[in-house]
Amino acid sequence: MTAPDHLTQAISDAYDETPYISNPFSYTSPGNLRAVAGLYGLDTPPLENAKVLELGSAAGGNLLPFALAHPGATVVGIDLAPQQIEAGRRIAETAGARNLDLRAMSLTDITADFGTFDYIICHGVFSWVPPEVRDAIFRICRENLAPNGVAYISYNTYPGWKASDVIRDAMILNSFGAETPQQKLARAKDMLDLIENGLWQNNPLQSALQEAARKLRGQTDHYLLHEYLETINTPCYFLEFAAAAQQAGLAYVTDAEPQLTFSSTFGTRVAVGLNSLSANAGREMREQYLDFAVGRTFRKSLLVHAERAEQMLEQPEGNAFKEMHFATHLEAAPPAAGASSGHAHYRTPNGATLSTKDPAMIGIIDALAGVWPRSLSFNDLLAIIEPHAPGATRDDLANAAYMHLITLVQGSALHYRLEASPYLAPETRPRLIAGALELMREVGKKDCQVGMHNFWHHPVTPPLDALSQSVASQMDGSLSAAELRTQIRDALTSGRLAHPNGQSYKGARNLEPVAQEFLNALVVQLRKAGLLLN
Repeated sequence: MTAPDHLTQAISDAYDETPYISNPFSYTSPGNLRAVAGLYGLDTPPLENAKVLELGSAAGGNLLPFALAHPGATVVGIDLAPQQIEAGRRIAETAGARNLDLRAMSLTDITADFGTFDYIICHGVFSWVPPEVRDAIFRICRENLAPNGVAYISYNTYPGWKASDVIRDAMILNSFGAETPQQKLARAKDMLDLIENGLWQNNPLQSALQEAARKLRGQTDHYLLHEYLETINTPCYFLEFAAAAQQAGLAYVTDAEPQLTFSSTFGTRVAVGLNSLSANAGREMREQYLDFAVGRTFRKSLLVHAERAEQMLEQPEGNAFKEMHFATHLEAAPPAAGASSGHAHYRTPNGATLSTKDPAMIGIIDALAGVWPRSLSFNDLLAIIEPHAPGATRDDLANAAYMHLITLVQGSALHYRLEASPYLAPETRPRLIAGALELMREVGKKDCQVGMHNFWHHPVTPPLDALSQSVASQMDGSLSAAELRTQIRDALTSGRLAHPNGQSYKGARNLEPVAQEFLNALVVQLRKAGLLLN
């Protein structure tokens, strides 16, 4: 074996030795890639019959939501780790994802004969493989990407990773000689203790190192092993990545979360500073300046064939929203101390607070929350805005909608897609999304390597108590809400299943109100998680 072959085998062995739960990432979903490309004027293949390839798919958890939601699509995942691929195959078969093909192979073995794909996804791989494999990733995105397809590559970036580099070096040094992953972790965590609590007060890197170490404390063991203790982790500057992509015959489009490429997203201070510094710079140079300003550690870049660069808009076009569908579920948040009266406050998915007193914006947020997990069309939003803007023309309404949508996008608080979501209006016979019944039985098992998901490509936690799982497992559309309520009543009365509140109802009578209350709460929980189809 050559040196690269030995390194590749070592990477494969490491992931088989310490496998992790394979979960979806919403920003990698083909639906998101298609919508983001649309903002920049790029046409992409519809999702219904799309061909999707993921490089480094692990057990397929990032592909399974798309495969189940689009049974007419062709979905292929490859990974070096044969144990993870085999685990993913079992889950895919159990969940009924017959269009999901998982293969244990090296991506360096992919040639043009492997076929073309509309969407190529490479998440969490590029920075962790040797140069030969990084070159192969670019080659595949050129040779195997359909003419109007989109590729996605994520990677660690400087300058944000500079402090993490120091921590990684220190943890690797302290774990040198460890014979097992558990020993490596223990020694690495000892080093984290030193960085958090034992740095000299005049250490010029103290603040940056301790903040990076603090964030690591909340991560899982497998994240520490594969992100910080692997043989290879090679961050780069964004401009270096963009140049390498260009050399490979590819053109950079934007980030999978395009709002993160705009200085205005990070406040007036950043925007004003960068505008004065980079007013005459090209878009990629402006983004590099922004990375310095915000200390970016991670990027998620969209790429297309270089020949399409001329078709691409310099800035995203708000008009593209006219053809899209939107969804969000923002919950009401308590006002901060000193907050202005008359404002409505909402908690965004990233934990920030969004405040507004604009009645049209409040109407949009509340309407979207009311139909979650379904989506609303652009015309639906115009109908919500119209009563708050008497006499406004349709163009005026559209412009107002653009501004509200941009605000939500900048807050990372909005899903937008060119296709309507697959969710349906509520019915009297609740039905879980495709594959959910089978996955709920699997994800609780110790050896399951795939996490639960919804059709918005979110990882979700299913109900864990026995009564909820029993009722949810019967939500296949065959039983009405009244019949499910009866099932709950009988399970409680017989003592066969306990109520999660800990109270015993064995032998009790007139439990219909208790059963109905439990069912209502369960339906709300499942709908919030996006596990209910209707």
